Amino acid sequence: MPEFGRRPIFNDYVALTYRVPSARDTSLVVRKKWRELKSVPQVLPLGMPGSILLTKDGWAIDEAEVPNIEWKRYQQRLAAAGGNVAATQLDPSALPVPDYFSNVFYDYYPVVGVSYEQVVAFCKWRGKIISYMINRDKKLGSADSLAASYIVVESRLPTEAEWEQAALVKRGLPYGSKYISAPIQINPEAASYFKQRSGTEAEASQIRADIKAYNDSQPSRSFINYNQAEPYFLRLPTPAYVYGGPTNDYGLYNLLGNVAEMIQERGITKGGSYRDPLTACTVISRNPYSGPSPTVGFRCVIRATQPNRGYTPKR
Repeated sequence: MPEFGRRPIFNDYVALTYRVPSARDTSLVVRKKWRELKSVPQVLPLGMPGSILLTKDGWAIDEAEVPNIEWKRYQQRLAAAGGNVAATQLDPSALPVPDYFSNVFYDYYPVVGVSYEQVVAFCKWRGKIISYMINRDKKLGSADSLAASYIVVESRLPTEAEWEQAALVKRGLPYGSKYISAPIQINPEAASYFKQRSGTEAEASQIRADIKAYNDSQPSRSFINYNQAEPYFLRLPTPAYVYGGPTNDYGLYNLLGNVAEMIQERGITKGGSYRDPLTACTVISRNPYSGPSPTVGFRCVIRATQPNRGYTPKR
């Protein structure tokens, strides 16, 4: 089937550059090898976020929020298999702008406008499709479900405790890290990108001149995407690029801000969103969730195991 189109102009990470402190405290990051964990969480189909190992029993968490393009691929695969695509449709009244899901410009922005039930179904499907893709590769697994090398992948929403672990709650810092802002430079050549991203009616030439003036002021900006004071060309009517800005010390993007994230505990989201004040984007803050929203998305946790190791099937 045909691949989805590429976004036609600048990527966010090329347009905005943060100068962050180089020191990273990785003392809480789990560092184990495959043979110790019997897990291969890093093996994911094209387009899906990578994952960061979180627990000693092999659970990993997506490095970024699940983007629109992954949900599109989900729908595409369901359609090809004769599945119920209608049940996966986003709520159009819960999108930040009307073309948020259909426009390729937003392909790598977080999927929103989905229900808890839709996300749970997606997670289950995702585990099955990753299992299939891994086991069809003879170097990794086996198509024989009784083989010792057969790999089973589980995928689900994180629990609140897992989400807070990923947000470095053990440090006792409101935002998990000492730094939440840094000097920033904006690429003037990305003026057209910022015009579309912000929805401003200003001409690209005016935006380019204003970006240069902004850079001359040696600005510093929070890399948590919350409702902060911005020059007009940085204001967002939508969430932002899922891989935008610096990561936390686990290597996770946008765990705080951008979109509030669903967890297993129903009716609760974590991390706050682009429309929230900074005080709602702390490690321990909770926000209510009652249905599809332009401010709520998700990321998955995932684990891959080989349940047949040590088992010899009867012949």
